[in-house]
Amino acid sequence: MFSGDPNRVLVKVEPDAKPEDEEAQQQQQQEEQKEFDPLASTEEEDESSKVVPINFKEVDRLHYTVLAIESDCHIVPHGSMRLTEQHEVHRNVAFRGLEKANAFSLSSYSHFRNVQDFEKKSGLLKDDAIFHKDFLDEVHADTPVGCWSIQKDSTGRSAIIRNHQW
Repeated sequence: MFSGDPNRVLVKVEPDAKPEDEEAQQQQQQEEQKEFDPLASTEEEDESSKVVPINFKEVDRLHYTVLAIESDCHIVPHGSMRLTEQHEVHRNVAFRGLEKANAFSLSSYSHFRNVQDFEKKSGLLKDDAIFHKDFLDEVHADTPVGCWSIQKDSTGRSAIIRNHQW
C-alpha cells in the first residue's frame, strides 16, 4: 500500500539533474528573459510544450486516493441539498432531518459529488431540474451491491452508514 515516505518516487519522468546542467539551464533562462520582445510574435505557443514533467511521488498517490475516497463516500440525506435557479447546489435550510422510518434505509441517501449517472446529468440540463429533489446520484444504486451498510446506534435514533469498499 503506502510506505510512509512522501518523497519516494513511484514513476520517474524527470532526468537526473547534474550541477553543471543546472547552471547552464539558469544561464539559458536569463538569456531568454533578456531577449524577450513582447511585440516580436503574436503567434500562440503550444501549451503542451510549457508543461514540465515531474516525478509521480507517493504523496501524489496518497492525495489521489484521499480524493477518490471522498468522492465515493461523501453522502447526504435526500432533501438536505437543493438546486438553485442558477443550477448551484446549496444547503436546504428547510431540511430538519429524515423521518425515523426513512433514516435507516440506504435509498434515503445520495452522493454529494458531481453527478455521474447519465440520466441524472441530462436531467440537470433541463429547466425544471430545480423542482426535483433527487438530482444527485443515489447510494443504493452503487456497485458492487452490498458495498454500503446501515446500522442503528444503541439509542436507535442515529444511523451509522459504512462503506465497505474503502
